[in-house]
Amino acid sequence: MGGVPRPASFLAFLLLSAALGVAHAQAQALVRVLLADAPAAIARFDGPHRGLIDGRPFEVALGLDWPVIAHGDRLWVDGRDAGRQLDLTSDDGFAWDGRRYRGTLRLIADAGRVRVVNVLDIEAYLRGVVPAEMQASWPTEALKAQAVAARTYTLLHLDANRDYDVCATIDCQVYRGRAVEHPASDAAIAATAGEVLTYGGVFARTYYHADSGGVIASSAEVWGSEIPYLQAFQDVASGGPHAAWTARLDPRGVAAQLAAIGVRVGTPQRLTVLETSSSGRVVRAQVVGSEGRAVLEGVTLRTQLRAWGLKSTRFVMTGDLTLRGEGWGHGVGMSQYGARALALAGYGYAQILGFYYPETRLQRLTVQAQR
Repeated sequence: MGGVPRPASFLAFLLLSAALGVAHAQAQALVRVLLADAPAAIARFDGPHRGLIDGRPFEVALGLDWPVIAHGDRLWVDGRDAGRQLDLTSDDGFAWDGRRYRGTLRLIADAGRVRVVNVLDIEAYLRGVVPAEMQASWPTEALKAQAVAARTYTLLHLDANRDYDVCATIDCQVYRGRAVEHPASDAAIAATAGEVLTYGGVFARTYYHADSGGVIASSAEVWGSEIPYLQAFQDVASGGPHAAWTARLDPRGVAAQLAAIGVRVGTPQRLTVLETSSSGRVVRAQVVGSEGRAVLEGVTLRTQLRAWGLKSTRFVMTGDLTLRGEGWGHGVGMSQYGARALALAGYGYAQILGFYYPETRLQRLTVQAQR
């Protein structure tokens, strides 16, 4: 899971009772998930469904495919203007791009492209997130920790000023709809229903990643934003498959990725680490090529390293283009393989969350979903 910290925009959702340590709220806990942004989209409904065209209701008695294209800020279906926003829903959900989803399909025209958005209750949304982010066969307490972290992350990112709240990829949280739902992860979600982490009366920034490689990174070293409960510290041994790895950079691939951002050094010959962070992650590096050299740092460096196929920025060079690395992901917050190791050692989900997000509070929301 990635993403850069941004200000909370949903604080009105949460009314905290500090004395009881319980959060009570009555709100419409709907999540808008961006599934795609494309020139056209085709959605399928297997049976009767209903919808809204720019707020005007209609019903369809039979199953139907909806081929939608965008012209400017208008949607078109079979040559007919369908407004800027088209909402479609049925009791059995919908199918899009080979996957089935719960909730409502929302199609929005924006500058000649169709935004495909799934609108659904947060607890239903989590059923397609938790087993996509963490294997459902893992210990229950790890799954519960993942459910709380994902729920908190989602609520923090609800933003009424945008067409969607979160995306369905690793840039936000991986979401795969009904296909990945599993009884074990469903049970973990239900057991922690409404539970979130807070800090200072607002939702905590519950970032997570696959494996820290032995050391958790701070938010400051990765994103430049100092957050008290997202500091660097020694992690537990994960015992996972990504704890240690090796790689060799492909000169052609590196050159192509650099050229895509306007950096040309000829054929890359050597990568040199210039600076590392407090958690041992590379924050500044130089690429030396046959026709020049370039120093990379910050977001540009992290984006390039990921594009080159590296699992994390925690690595050391063992040759000009060969390296040895540890971990997978940005390293901030909860290590999923670390959570698994703690659960296997007998720790409960509250303890796991307290380990990775120290000083935060585990609280429960009372939520009323929109009908």
